[in-house]
Amino acid sequence: MKIFAICNQKGGTGKTTTTVNMAAALTRAGKKVLLIDIDPQASLTEYFIPPARVAELGALLYDALLHGRAVAPYELGELVALIPTSIDLAAAEIELPNKLNQERTLARWLRQFDTQFDYCLIDCPPSLGVLSTNALAAARWALIPVGCELMAERTLKLILNRVEDVRDTEVNTSLQVWRILPTNFDMRLAHHREILKAIRTKHGKLVYQEPVRATTKYKDAVSSGTDISDLDEKHGDYWDRLAAELITTTEGS
Repeated sequence: MKIFAICNQKGGTGKTTTTVNMAAALTRAGKKVLLIDIDPQASLTEYFIPPARVAELGALLYDALLHGRAVAPYELGELVALIPTSIDLAAAEIELPNKLNQERTLARWLRQFDTQFDYCLIDCPPSLGVLSTNALAAARWALIPVGCELMAERTLKLILNRVEDVRDTEVNTSLQVWRILPTNFDMRLAHHREILKAIRTKHGKLVYQEPVRATTKYKDAVSSGTDISDLDEKHGDYWDRLAAELITTTEGS
């Protein structure tokens, strides 16, 4: 199972949107995908499961990480399943540091799914805390969505430094940045074009060549609990191209 952390310590960069639409594209390519919601805000969970229903599910990711409980993946379709979470996971930032070798708690727990899924996508919280570190410790690759805004460069510096720290301190020596993914790009805005150019100039081949275009249809997709391909074929094709590159560059790794 190939594990990706969808990460950026800044909120509003499109981590959950990226996770949902990448997963959908991978399933269209015939891949079996496990989604992990490690963000206490539970945006990924609530994308698919109403909050009232989440309360009825029983054990969630918090119970798995803190108490070692079994959590059955919640099936969203024939090829995709979700390990859901809730606000209770926020307590893990305080409780996990008391555990031995706590940075690898998620990595150890995920081993049980190695042969059941082709890909695992971890939707990370907007922080550089214990939960994000656990995601990076478990992942083979980091995919970093970054908004085309003035704070983009500072955002990138912090998350790229954290990836390097996780690797250099031997928490996860195999961790690599797969791609930096510019998001919410509006071609009509000069400062978006300038920021995109600056990101490409500084980070080169790490930057995916096509930014995620801004459209209100992503919000419509949230409301309907689906991915954007059901609402707009052109935008769906974008994610299919991104997924195809992901598969091509990571198969055999």
